[in-house]
Amino acid sequence: MIENRVQTENKLFTEIDTKPKTRVPKKVLDKNDFMLLFIKQLEYQDPLKPLENNEMATQLALFNQVDQLFDLNEKIKQLIEIAQNDKIQTISELIGKKSLVKSNIGRIEKGKFLGGKVILDEPVNDLKLKVYDSEGNLVRTLDLGALPAGQQEIEWDGKDEKGKILPDGNYYFSIKTSSVEEADLITIKTVGRITGALLEDGQSQLLFNGYKEISISDIEKIIAEEA
Repeated sequence: MIENRVQTENKLFTEIDTKPKTRVPKKVLDKNDFMLLFIKQLEYQDPLKPLENNEMATQLALFNQVDQLFDLNEKIKQLIEIAQNDKIQTISELIGKKSLVKSNIGRIEKGKFLGGKVILDEPVNDLKLKVYDSEGNLVRTLDLGALPAGQQEIEWDGKDEKGKILPDGNYYFSIKTSSVEEADLITIKTVGRITGALLEDGQSQLLFNGYKEISISDIEKIIAEEA
């Protein structure tokens, strides 16, 4: 029994961590730390040279300012959390909505092209829109001809060159003009679906037609569903 007890005690002593402990200093002080420093200062002040009234008043005033700053930071954090929650709610309400966005990705649903526009900074003499499916196959060429500057609707019946209705899904528009300079002055906007959202590091991105990542500010218009 005594031998077992000695062995147990020896084991306990050998398992004790004998490494010296290092104190990790705090990188950020809170208001409790400031109050503790102030109290310690009063405890260890020189009795022959006590703090004068105006000096103590100054330190109390500074402590009060620090306290207010901590409270202000907490309120700002709360406001940020509220704003973030409101943003998440707004994003969730957008998912599934039809929207007009600056994009060359058009969409067909139930055999119908949802719509799109071309915006021209200057007139063009000959404008064609080439339409490709998701596999990169050319399915239709829309000859829009000469167009004035401004905004023009994309008229497409959702059919291929042979008049066959194309399957639902995403289609990609490519601009073809008589000169490269003219193509640079043309913007395409299409109607599609907000299909999802990405939230990372406080930043949010929306998925347009399940593919293109956009921000909320990229949405030009939310379109109501037809009855």
